[in-house]
Amino acid sequence: MTGEFVHTGQTLTGGGDAYCPLERKRRGPAALAAALTVLLAGGVFLVFSAISEPQRIAETPIAATLPVAPETAPAAPVEKAAAEEMTVAEALAESRAARAGRAAETERALAGGEETADKPDGLVPHLKPVTTSIADGVVKTAGVAPSLKPAAPAPKPVAPPSRPMQLGGVEYASADDQPPPFFFASDIVRHDVSRTAPAVALAADLSREPQEFRIRINRGENFVDALKRAGVSPVDANEAAYAFGEYQNLRRLLPGQELALTLGWQNQTLFELASAHKEPQAQLLGLEFRADPENRILLRRAANGEILAEKKTVPLTTRVMSIAGQINGSLYLSAKHVGAPDQIIADLADAFSYDVDFQREIFGGDEFEAIFEVNYDDRGKMVSVGDILYARLKWRGRSREKGYYRFSEDGETSDFYDATGQSARRLLMKTPIDGARLSSGFGTRRHPILGYRRAHKGVDFAAPRGTPIKAAGDGVIERANRYGSFGNYVRIRHANGYQTAYAHLKGFARGIRAGKRVRQGDIIAYVGTTGRSTGPHLHYEVHLHGKAVNPQRLKIKTTGKKLQGEALDRFKMMRAMIDAMRMPPEEREALYARQNSGTQGAL
Repeated sequence: MTGEFVHTGQTLTGGGDAYCPLERKRRGPAALAAALTVLLAGGVFLVFSAISEPQRIAETPIAATLPVAPETAPAAPVEKAAAEEMTVAEALAESRAARAGRAAETERALAGGEETADKPDGLVPHLKPVTTSIADGVVKTAGVAPSLKPAAPAPKPVAPPSRPMQLGGVEYASADDQPPPFFFASDIVRHDVSRTAPAVALAADLSREPQEFRIRINRGENFVDALKRAGVSPVDANEAAYAFGEYQNLRRLLPGQELALTLGWQNQTLFELASAHKEPQAQLLGLEFRADPENRILLRRAANGEILAEKKTVPLTTRVMSIAGQINGSLYLSAKHVGAPDQIIADLADAFSYDVDFQREIFGGDEFEAIFEVNYDDRGKMVSVGDILYARLKWRGRSREKGYYRFSEDGETSDFYDATGQSARRLLMKTPIDGARLSSGFGTRRHPILGYRRAHKGVDFAAPRGTPIKAAGDGVIERANRYGSFGNYVRIRHANGYQTAYAHLKGFARGIRAGKRVRQGDIIAYVGTTGRSTGPHLHYEVHLHGKAVNPQRLKIKTTGKKLQGEALDRFKMMRAMIDAMRMPPEEREALYARQNSGTQGAL
């Protein structure tokens, strides 16, 4: 190819020359060969360095030292032509002998009292070999010229410390080169740390403290199921049920009742806990159940492992409380508004059941008052109420007022008496049912079922189905069965020619039958809608000598007795005590300065 080339996109170099691609192709193989040559030479050098053995370093010549007496003249130089052969062991032996002689001379000088401060201790020859060679462990020295130099005063020989070398530690030339000892107090005190193998340290039992739980019996759950739900083992649950059943019927446990449990667990090792697939079952250590506010059933585990049961009675604390207020709407709602318990409201109505018709004679603004007993348990919670000690009521627009005191003449049965000692008991009650509404009065009316007017010989009290019905007075049951359109029917014969009848009953109380004697206030039946009836209600009739009379307008004189003699004196003492409770607290006199209109003289 000639020097001419076709300009096909050629460029210029930095010097202005044209750049030829063909020239670049000719130089490429040469550059590659040079690079490979350099790499090959470097590799050969590295291989040679790795396999070649390093040169041995010439050992330092050993100088033989010969002992020279202090008074001896310097020895003549040894001819260089004579060659001496000396081994390493012989050179070391001569050096030790020279040092031993010098030390002996120093001791003799000190023992004789000689002053050696101004005298040289002696001259020690130092042999400097001119040429040295080592062959077969023998040191050959040729042409050794002795060089005598005065030696320094020989110090007392100090035995070098003999201690082994430490790998990776710091070694000192002599004991004088070590730093002074310095320690912390914690470095000096030795701490003994016990090194126990994990298998031995973790093989001991791990204790777990007993715990207390409170569980409630769920609906459809029995005693054993509740204990199993708490984690108690089936064996302990069955044994506890057997002991618990000695004082409590297990079938009468109600949902919501609470059991206080004390549970414990057997000691286990860490390996046992780690290998367990579920929570270990607990052992029952104790149980407490409140059967009622006064009685407790306790279970405890004896020393031999048996579960024992006992019944414990907890005394209640009795306190006296009082309520008072005005009636707005109904006696029940007004008394509940001031915090009266339900039982106290019912007893308050019973105290005036002979005097007041709570359906027709109570008006807004009438007043009530009651003093009664309340029982508290060991937790300070009110659990029950006692008897009403005093009851007062203003009714008919506060136009009539009466107050009764509860008093027991024989110490067993108690009754209400007025302030004079006269009993509040009457022959018949005006209302034999509590919480009922007067739905139909006495007299002629249109019958709701027959559709025509006819005489209604009693009064109707509307009340929920199953409401208890009380006997209006003491007497004997004449009839207790189904009676025509009256449905279930009860009739009672009382004193002084009075009879009471109760109709449309749902059912009779237990033991109610013809010929049975009942007392005033006993439950005889329940509200229903049997017979010719449009809804649940009580049809109540009162007959005097066989003739029906209006129970709402019946006026019966007091039939109870009046207290006399010693009983009356005790009643008056009790009345005075209750009146003292009822007295309002004394108002303190206002603490302010009173101005005196009179002039005060100077002291």
